[in-house]
Amino acid sequence: MNEITDSAGARVRWTNEPPSLVLDGSWTAAGVKADTLLKAVAQALDALPAGPVRLEAAPGAELDTVGALVVEHVAALAESKGRVLDHSSLPEVWRATLALIDRVAQRTPPPAPAPFSGFASIGKSAIDVVRHFFALLAFIGEVTVHFLPLLVRPWRIRWREVIVELEAAGVRAVPIVALLSFLIGVVLAYQAGVTLDRFGANVFIADMIGVVVLREMGPLIAAIIVAGRTGSSYAAQLGSMRVTQEIDALRSLALPPAEMLVIPRFLALAIALPLLTTLANAAGLFGGMVVATGGFGLDWTVGLQRLGRLGHAHYWVGLVKTPVFAMAIALIGCQAGMSVRGSALEVGRATTSSVVQSIFWVIVLDAIFSIVFRRLGL
Repeated sequence: MNEITDSAGARVRWTNEPPSLVLDGSWTAAGVKADTLLKAVAQALDALPAGPVRLEAAPGAELDTVGALVVEHVAALAESKGRVLDHSSLPEVWRATLALIDRVAQRTPPPAPAPFSGFASIGKSAIDVVRHFFALLAFIGEVTVHFLPLLVRPWRIRWREVIVELEAAGVRAVPIVALLSFLIGVVLAYQAGVTLDRFGANVFIADMIGVVVLREMGPLIAAIIVAGRTGSSYAAQLGSMRVTQEIDALRSLALPPAEMLVIPRFLALAIALPLLTTLANAAGLFGGMVVATGGFGLDWTVGLQRLGRLGHAHYWVGLVKTPVFAMAIALIGCQAGMSVRGSALEVGRATTSSVVQSIFWVIVLDAIFSIVFRRLGL
């Protein structure tokens, strides 16, 4: 048996019968000198008989990722000489470390991607949609199970957290809701005024603004803003808590996350969105009246009289939709956050998904309400 000893502590021996390389000593960051060892391995490979070479580890030998990287260089050197190294005799821990280094170094080529298939892609997307739908239903059921007993015992609701979330979802959203609703009213008045002015029907600008803002645009704009602002924050907050295992800690303490985290946000948004919708209605009507009076010559008194003749029905038709919008936004945002698995990258994906789904379902629910109200003659 021949032996080469590295001055740092790693050793390599080789034998001819059977052809084998024996790694001994400390194959660690503090124990290897790559140049000396690779020269020894090159000398051993030239001296060994032709055929496969078995790689072995001596009893008591140590290996870390630095030593495993040197072993990878040994394998590359053997390949350059047309020799094959057999790792089957190494300890299981050594093989696992070498496999890790092999994956990181990407010496093993990645598998070829499957050929694109339109039908397979459609089927996979459909399966993902169905799975997500059932996951959302299960989450709604879990929240319902924890919420119904609280209706009988409301003192168990965490009202302090509800107030905190109400301030975050409602009070802090007032400026952006008011500004965007005002601008929406301005745009609607301009678009309607240009057409009505051609027929000398400027007086009807107030009627059109009142109906459109109170029934549709006020509730819809407020819900979309809340979905993008508050729904995404719910997904990000709960997703971060999933990553840091705070939700798992609550479960370990027998505290249901639905009751502790979801229901306060749900109640806060159910209270905040109708109030924000009322603000959006007022800002939208004000913006429309500013344009109608300043740009198309409508008298303020006449405009206010026309708005007063609309009655309260349009306001209540728009307002009755907002609790449903709030429930959809809160449940979708919380479910997206609670479904996060793994890393912070999943938090970003869940946040994006919650915004897209919330806006989608708000528009779908608004369309359903429009059809139902039309059937009821409202």
